[in-house]
Amino acid sequence: MTEEGDDALAGQIAYSADSYGVSFTYAYKENPTFNTAVTDTNVWAINGYYTPANEGFPSISVGYEAADSEVPSLTPKDTDSSAWFVGLQWDEFGPGTAGVAVGTKQHTVDNATLDDELLMYEAFYSYELNDGMTITPLVYTKEFASGTDDETGLMVKTSFSF
Repeated sequence: MTEEGDDALAGQIAYSADSYGVSFTYAYKENPTFNTAVTDTNVWAINGYYTPANEGFPSISVGYEAADSEVPSLTPKDTDSSAWFVGLQWDEFGPGTAGVAVGTKQHTVDNATLDDELLMYEAFYSYELNDGMTITPLVYTKEFASGTDDETGLMVKTSFSF
């Protein structure tokens, strides 16, 4: 908590019920060492989920985050940015669970000349192979700035439980 240190403070209030939940988050970061051009950043976020009682409908997760950073090299010095995501999950999709999601890859600066809104997409299917092993194949795509190829990948996560 001195001028020489990189101080960070954060807090969150959350509420969870049987079929829904919501959280509000605030964070303050002073002099982040990952980007010396930024001196102070305030971030606010709201995240939530809803699981309908009808099993045929997916649960939905959403989130939105907004940041206000002070960047001395820019005019104006205050820079606003935001990020968001939306995800759907079907808990009973055949013998497993399926899901899809889309969201921003990183914070998008509100001034469009500084940054494009780059998105990420994913889809997964998770199923129990046997009593102690779950397999989750996943495909994803990350967008990159114009002139650079997007990245698409496949992953397989294997979880063991004893």
